Amino acid sequence: MGRVQLVTGGAGFIGSNYVRWVLANTDDEVTVFDALTYAGNTDNFRPFEDDPRFRFVKGDICDRDAVLDALAGHDQVVHFAAESHVDRSIVSPDEFVRTNCGGTNVMCDVARQVGVERFLHISTDEVYGSIDEGSFTETDVLAPRS
Repeated sequence: MGRVQLVTGGAGFIGSNYVRWVLANTDDEVTVFDALTYAGNTDNFRPFEDDPRFRFVKGDICDRDAVLDALAGHDQVVHFAAESHVDRSIVSPDEFVRTNCGGTNVMCDVARQVGVERFLHISTDEVYGSIDEGSFTETDVLAPRS
């Protein structure tokens, strides 16, 4: 039997593609934990919504109690949830700090508290800066661009 993964932000484009890959290529179970903000879309679940290894929980990564409830029984977190889009960060900087910093802190702290074995944090270029060399495209996922 595979791992039991909690995937934050799994209703977004990147997160849902990750979930689709995991369900197609492993025997892992996946719980998507997503607040369904502007980037989340439950239509992204259609290809795998009937898979018995898939579960969806609507929740906010800043809500410590909701994260604690959702993490029960999981041994791995893949953390995609974040505010993104540079224009939105200029208009609503407090929301970016709340979600990207505070929410990530909650996720890490609760995962540590409940003994999650693996925690992988995925982020966007809005967090790390715009990188041209060594970046990847959606069509060339595993090899750097030349």
